[in-house]
Amino acid sequence: MTRHSLLTLGILGFAILLVIGVASIWLVQQSREDQEWVAHSLELEGRITQLQFLVQTVEGAQRSYLLTEDKQYADSFETALAQIPAVIDEIQGRTSDNPSQQQAIGTLRPLLDRLPNFRNAVRQYDGGDRIGALTLVRTGRGRELIAQIDGILTGMKTEEARLLTDRSATSRNTQFWLVAITLAGLLTIVAVAAVAVILFRRSTRALQAIQQELAHANEGLEAVVAERTADLQEANEEIQRYAYIVSHDLRSPLVNIMGFTSELEHVRDGIFDRIAALRGQLPAPADESEDEALKADFGEAVGFIKTSIAKMDRLINAILTLARQGRREFKRERIDATALLQGIAGSLAHQAQERNAEIRIGALPALASDRLALEQIFSNLLDNALKYLRDGVPGEVEVSGRATAAGLVYEVRDNGRGVDPQDRGRIFELFRRSGPQDRPGEGIGLAHVRALVRRLGGSIAMDSTPGHGSVFRVTLPKTWIEPNRRAAR
Repeated sequence: MTRHSLLTLGILGFAILLVIGVASIWLVQQSREDQEWVAHSLELEGRITQLQFLVQTVEGAQRSYLLTEDKQYADSFETALAQIPAVIDEIQGRTSDNPSQQQAIGTLRPLLDRLPNFRNAVRQYDGGDRIGALTLVRTGRGRELIAQIDGILTGMKTEEARLLTDRSATSRNTQFWLVAITLAGLLTIVAVAAVAVILFRRSTRALQAIQQELAHANEGLEAVVAERTADLQEANEEIQRYAYIVSHDLRSPLVNIMGFTSELEHVRDGIFDRIAALRGQLPAPADESEDEALKADFGEAVGFIKTSIAKMDRLINAILTLARQGRREFKRERIDATALLQGIAGSLAHQAQERNAEIRIGALPALASDRLALEQIFSNLLDNALKYLRDGVPGEVEVSGRATAAGLVYEVRDNGRGVDPQDRGRIFELFRRSGPQDRPGEGIGLAHVRALVRRLGGSIAMDSTPGHGSVFRVTLPKTWIEPNRRAAR
């Protein structure tokens, strides 16, 4: 009867481990899907905000051009107008599962189609009818159109915010069940082990040694659980301090999954060791191949989980790095741009030599700006130029600069593999990369560059011919002015 009970307990423990493994893997997969939906909502909110910005730019650039005759505003007007169709198409594609959003887009599209009418005032102005152009603007029809569009977009953002709240709650609920099932499984296994110890003590004195080892193992397991729990609590406290940067607890589920995956590995090793010890007490030898196969499958599943966690961790760390840079205070100083770029080129000399490339720095106009921000901007651009050179072709990277009415223009030109036309706007977006993914990177460098250039009051653009090279054009003010002082002026 005792041997039968021990066998039953062994089978029960094995079954519990199997159920825990399957349930945990399913919950981890479900958690990934939940987080993808959360990320989907966040990105969609960003696209809607981008569309609002473009619409406001159309109106603002038109008025600014009529007031100042600055060609830069006319260019901004046309650029924003050209980007709107692609953005609304992307929003429509991403909301195909949401009838209310599709209905809002159906109402929005005819309004957006009227935006090119803003050119009428510009054309009148350029044709010499300045009074007529200003009169056309003062009718207020343009502002009414912008207000209608903005109202619809605000409603769409509200809908996405609601969905984001629901999806975040679902993600947290999945995490709760993952933790609950893992802990319940651990407690159940400990209880089964305790019963087994009692049966061992009743059967023979020889098994008392095993009972002591199990008791010791249990104590060690409790200590590990306590230690891991303390580590997780500390990590969670740190995460909460940065929660406003990494929105809606994206980091917390990642840390929880990582910790409890390690716990599953510890439990796996302990359980299989106990099963092996139990098999050693059986009168007839047992086939251990099934145990080894299950142990290998379990390890493969946990390895997949760890790989996915590591990738997500790198992406979140990239976001945190970008956010920290965004909070740094800029300090204005007079900078010799030629010396600055020569120093950066010197630090990349080894990399250039490995790529059989030459970096040429021309005479660059000086400026008053933040030194560290400029170093990061041009280090990223030169590094990218070297990274994406064509194999087997001597690399040429050239930096030039000139002063214009709009400010200072710096160009980084290369003869690399270039960028496909459909990817030219995307390469400045976070986590977006162009072409074959055969170079290391997370898709954050150019997004960081654009953010820094904008903080410095400038702009960045890119022209490229696939197979022949690219040129990145950075326009900066001669003297950087802090935003609060700029507003006061």
